[in-house]
Amino acid sequence: MTEQIVLPEGQESFKLNEVCKLANVQPYMLRFWGQEFPQLEAEKSGTGQRLFRRDQVELILEIKHLLFDEGLTIAGARKRLDNANGGPKAVAVPPPVQEEPPPAEEKEKPKKKRQVKTKKSPPPEVEGEGSEDQKVDKPPVENVQPLLATLRDVRAELADVVAEMKIK
Repeated sequence: MTEQIVLPEGQESFKLNEVCKLANVQPYMLRFWGQEFPQLEAEKSGTGQRLFRRDQVELILEIKHLLFDEGLTIAGARKRLDNANGGPKAVAVPPPVQEEPPPAEEKEKPKKKRQVKTKKSPPPEVEGEGSEDQKVDKPPVENVQPLLATLRDVRAELADVVAEMKIK
C-alpha cells in the first residue's frame, strides 16, 4: 500500500527528478508512462528538462497506485482512468499525407504483391468467465491431450535423470 503523498503548496510545475522522488519511480518509467498515457505528455523547458504540471503529478500518483497496488496492466489502468474521467478524450488526428504519384517518365518495375495473413477469429465468449481485463485473446488449442501426455512423459524422464544424479 502506498502512503498518501502531499505535493508542495504553491508549486505548479515539477521537474522529472522531483516527480520521480515524489512517486518513488525511475525516470525511464515516467517517460514510458508518458508514451502510454497521452495526458502525461510533459512540457519541455528552455533547457530541454521535462516539466510536469500539478494535475499531471497527481495523475502519475494515481497510475502508480493502479499499477503497483491494484496490480492492473497498462491497458487496465488506462481503461479505469478513462471510465473515471467520463470516457476517452477526443484527440485531433491530422489527415493522412497523400503521396504524389511519380511522373509518367519514371516507370518503376512492377512490385510483387505481398501475401496478407488473415487472423483467426477469436473463440466465442462464455458468459461469466471473468472480467474483460482477464480475457485472453488466443484461441484454445485443439487436441491438447496428446501434448499433455507428451509433457507428462518428459517430466517422468526428467525425474528419473534427477534421481540418478542424486544417487551418484
